[in-house]
Amino acid sequence: MSKRAAMVTDDGGGPFAALPPDLHHHLRPFLTDLTEEVVRAIRTEIPEYARPADDTYMQGVHRGVDHALRGFLERMAKPESDWGPVQETYQRIGRGEAEEGRSLDSFQSALRLGARVTWRRVNALVDADLLPRNVLGAFGEALFLHLDEMAAATTAGYTEARLHAAGELQQRRMRLVDLLTADPPASPEAIADLAHSARWPVPKTLAVIAIDYGPPPPGPAGQAARPLPPVGGPAAGGPAAHPSPSTGESAARPSSPTRGPGPQHAAPGRGPGTPSPPPTRGPSTQPSPPSRGPGVQPGPGTPSPGVPRGPSTQPSSPSRGPLVPPSPPARGPIVPPEFLARFDVQPAVLVVPDPEGPGRARAVAGALQGLRAAMGPTVSLQEGARSLRWASEALELVRRGVLPDAEMVRCQDHLATLLLLRDDALVDAMAERRLRPLEQVRPPQRERLAETLLSWLSAGHNASEVAVRLAVHPQTVRYRMRQLDDLFGAELQDPVAQFEMQLALRALQLRRGARGPGAG
Repeated sequence: MSKRAAMVTDDGGGPFAALPPDLHHHLRPFLTDLTEEVVRAIRTEIPEYARPADDTYMQGVHRGVDHALRGFLERMAKPESDWGPVQETYQRIGRGEAEEGRSLDSFQSALRLGARVTWRRVNALVDADLLPRNVLGAFGEALFLHLDEMAAATTAGYTEARLHAAGELQQRRMRLVDLLTADPPASPEAIADLAHSARWPVPKTLAVIAIDYGPPPPGPAGQAARPLPPVGGPAAGGPAAHPSPSTGESAARPSSPTRGPGPQHAAPGRGPGTPSPPPTRGPSTQPSPPSRGPGVQPGPGTPSPGVPRGPSTQPSSPSRGPLVPPSPPARGPIVPPEFLARFDVQPAVLVVPDPEGPGRARAVAGALQGLRAAMGPTVSLQEGARSLRWASEALELVRRGVLPDAEMVRCQDHLATLLLLRDDALVDAMAERRLRPLEQVRPPQRERLAETLLSWLSAGHNASEVAVRLAVHPQTVRYRMRQLDDLFGAELQDPVAQFEMQLALRALQLRRGARGPGAG
């Protein structure tokens, strides 16, 4: 092309419109040589693309360079042409880079390198008087505009693919949480397959953490708490008592031969916010996993279907105030990549692989900052449901005020409490069976006698030790024991009855502690 053939104009249509209208015709003969030069430069300067032994790969690089240069010439020929198809091409390239697991750094470097080589070649043509020098300004502006738009389209496709892949990966990891906590357990093969697709190395052991995350679902307005049985048994009243001349305490007056009201049976319904025994699945005796979704717990008289995963709706006593979940962090917990998490359920679930491993305690503490949580026992991969079940029950006891409201409660530190309060209906039934004689005295005396009985059973029937524990005179202990002997008779000497009395008294003591002093 001679200088006479090229007169640069600018009609306001951008850098491509400012180019000579026939410039693309005079550049097209150099397209093949320019493509080869760009490919050689890319292979030499960008190691990621240096695969001389891979013909298929290098052919793909060659096609990409050729397509980029031809697209540039087409825009020169038709400045007002639709950029959409070319944009889609580079978005597709960006998606491909993401799917190959590469970063965009190498591709962006290749684009810049191709632009530099093209710029050098055009300058050489100008120096050889094959192009007019006054095209360089508009040509350079058009070239680098094209480069920027290619880079932007590639980045958009890359980002879209990465977000899609991250979403799919997150979905797989959430499904893996469900699989690891399923009951009956999934097969090792199924766990291994899903773990591989979720990019999660399969550990030998795991522990599941239940977390209070987000506000609890609202319960029925003004719902009353299920009354806890008195320490001595379900009945609240009793016959009058007379003071003892020796101790000043009220002595028990036996009631009529009917001994108060008829037998009471534990109702099938459970109060809100109390853990219930999970149902069995088919002939299996293994409990089923806790419910996944949030929901209001069943009210009095409604059978509970299983261990509640939703927050408790049982109001706390006025003496302690309600235990509400702490507000979640604004941006959510920072969970290490080796952990699995579901924060779309309440309580949220965190699966910790090899929880006894080095640095695990610190990583867990970092993930749970400001959140109330309970950690289940360390179990095999086939027992994740048990770890989750224990963690959920412990978290419920924290909500009720039975367990300390620490940042994280470990089930291993509270096994006896978990055992005793696994089922409130069983506790009530045990109290009804073994502690019913205490119904014959009024509540203040009943509590003193129950406290003395528990201390006597715990101290191996040593009255002096009981006196020290209760900070009373030994004579007071002996007097109370005579009252208890009158009430319980031969049962007080029966080892089985003694054991069950101690269990019931300890469970009721824990439950009363959750409601605060003076609750009854």
